[in-house]
Amino acid sequence: MTEQSGQVRKRRAHMPLSRLTLTIVLANLIGLVILLLGSFALTQYRDGLVQAKLEGVRAQAQIIADVLAQVAIDESSCQPVEEADIIQQGDQTTLCSLALNQTDVREVFNRVWDSFEGRVRIFNAPQTFDDPPVSDAIALLIEDVVLREDEIIEETLPSLDSTISTRAFTERDIWHDIMHSFSRNYRQQAAQRTIESELNEALASSPFATDRGATSVRINEEGELVASVSVPIRRVQAIYGLVTAEIGGIDALVEDARIAILPFFGLAMAAAILSSLLLTAAIAQPIRQLAIAADRVREGISAAGRARIPDFTKRKDEIGELSGSLTSMTHAIYERIDAIESFAADVAHELKNPLTSIRSAAETLNIAKTEEQQEKLLSVIQKDVARMDRLITDISNASRLDAELARETREAVDLTQLINDIVGVYKQTGKSTEARVEFSDPLQATYVLGNPSALGQVIRNVIDNARSFSPPNGAVRVVLEGPTQRQALVRITVEDEGPGIPPENIDAIFKRFYTKRPKGSAFGNNSGLGLAISRQIINAHGGRIYAENRSENAKEITDEPIGARFVIEIPSDG
Repeated sequence: MTEQSGQVRKRRAHMPLSRLTLTIVLANLIGLVILLLGSFALTQYRDGLVQAKLEGVRAQAQIIADVLAQVAIDESSCQPVEEADIIQQGDQTTLCSLALNQTDVREVFNRVWDSFEGRVRIFNAPQTFDDPPVSDAIALLIEDVVLREDEIIEETLPSLDSTISTRAFTERDIWHDIMHSFSRNYRQQAAQRTIESELNEALASSPFATDRGATSVRINEEGELVASVSVPIRRVQAIYGLVTAEIGGIDALVEDARIAILPFFGLAMAAAILSSLLLTAAIAQPIRQLAIAADRVREGISAAGRARIPDFTKRKDEIGELSGSLTSMTHAIYERIDAIESFAADVAHELKNPLTSIRSAAETLNIAKTEEQQEKLLSVIQKDVARMDRLITDISNASRLDAELARETREAVDLTQLINDIVGVYKQTGKSTEARVEFSDPLQATYVLGNPSALGQVIRNVIDNARSFSPPNGAVRVVLEGPTQRQALVRITVEDEGPGIPPENIDAIFKRFYTKRPKGSAFGNNSGLGLAISRQIINAHGGRIYAENRSENAKEITDEPIGARFVIEIPSDG
């Protein structure tokens, strides 16, 4: 799985666009697309346009109806009916045939209406009392003309047959289909309205209304959206016919408005793509470089090589913080690898010395001639075995120390009580020939936040180290100082009366397996890991530990040391 994931990442590194780039582009474009689709709907613009056209054709229809009511009524069409005819014909009797004179209607259009624009149809009034009164508008049609400003153009109009209307509606070009799809519901409602329903509504309208007649938005025979107004032709209260005026061009005006939006949308899209590319260069590309560099670090670790994380810390943003964090993490990983390698080498070296000694003693044991020589060799073997056991124990503790410190929870530790307990153990178990341990108990409890067992191990290691260098019947003094107003640090000082530390080894004593001791000291009683483990624990607690020599005159560093001093500083818990 590791090799496969590495190959996938390598393939992605050669992709022209990353997923983050596509996400940025889509995020910038989706708002523009929604805005474009919303503007294509243009509901308010379309409704306002329809209302304006209805007002225009209503005035035109009312004027035409008023003129025709004065000059085009066939007064002779309404004659008295005999009572015998009423009885004979029953419900089929026409009481008064109110009609328009077709010749007069055409004369009106030929002479007067060259200033109007749109389609105008003149219908005779229905002569029956059926419900609805108008069921077939073609049967009542007198005149059907298309008026254009300053000209009259005669053209044959398609029939009102619904089958032709449906066929014309489905034969539009692709662009109209796309544009009409944004107002599909509106057009479907308009397609359900018919000229007959409009005429019936006009016949039922009140003659005293301010806006006479009936209005509707319909689909005409050519599949075009039209605004239509029908007004009755009245003289007194009698209806002689109806005028229907309609005007189209709604679809064309709405489409023009939609097309006018496209250039602005193109500019907005270009700006969005440009900003996406800038964001890609500023965000996506650096993140990709960091990801590729992280993969190279992983591959470099497995191949015992080193890789560098790109430095974006000058950006002063989250990418810079990520770059700095990855760089620090990489350095920490390499340092840990170096430490592990060094630790393994030191362990091999330290274990090899007692093994070599044991091997030499074992080989010499077979050729030893006296019991005294054999006992001496056996003693050497026993000491080296004990030394190896101690080394293995300390090495095991040191190797798992980091993991234990990371897992264990911190708690408030009373250092006064902790040091008192440790010093009490030394007082009870110490021999008379060993250096005694003295503790200056502070007046109040001093707390730090940490691991009590780990801190106790540090204090014991430092005290053991001081006792091992102190002369018999000497003293090891432990001093605890609480935090001050200037420094929120707790300080533990351990002083011995030994020979001191060579100046060149002041810091080296904290390295692993440092075992250089004064002449006459027992060899092999120390593993050289105690102070190294102590520094590791104190560093994990955010503090520090260091050593210095004591002298009679503190200002004169050239004086002969009268002992060593170890100082442990730990941040207080506040």
